[in-house]
Amino acid sequence: MATELVTPDNVSVEMLRDMYDQAYMDVTLDEEHGLIRIREELTARAHLSDSRERVQLLAVYGLKEEAQRIDRLELVNRINENYVLIRAGIDDDGDLWFDQCILLKGGVTKKAVVLATRAFLTLVPKAVNECDEDGIVQ
Repeated sequence: MATELVTPDNVSVEMLRDMYDQAYMDVTLDEEHGLIRIREELTARAHLSDSRERVQLLAVYGLKEEAQRIDRLELVNRINENYVLIRAGIDDDGDLWFDQCILLKGGVTKKAVVLATRAFLTLVPKAVNECDEDGIVQ
């Protein structure tokens, strides 16, 4: 698994699903939406960009309804300041999202994709636990 390169020319959501499955990750293919659901430390999604040059990992956490917008934004700022490998933001519904892109242009090993995904799945809950000083994450 480590030596075969994943490139925009050969990648597919089926290839990503098989790669995660071979790494003993709990994954399902959502063919309707063209993405992979990953259930490990948290539930995340892996989506292949239209150009097939990157895999975007995404996880969403609900925030308490009574949380003020300023508290939500301060949480995002703390996360983005302390965790440079992942990115956090607030969506239109007021939920906390995290993402990370794995670039495929030029080729990357399957092992590197799996390790980057595992890092994302580990860093997101850690960032929430360490940065949610006001206890607004549900």
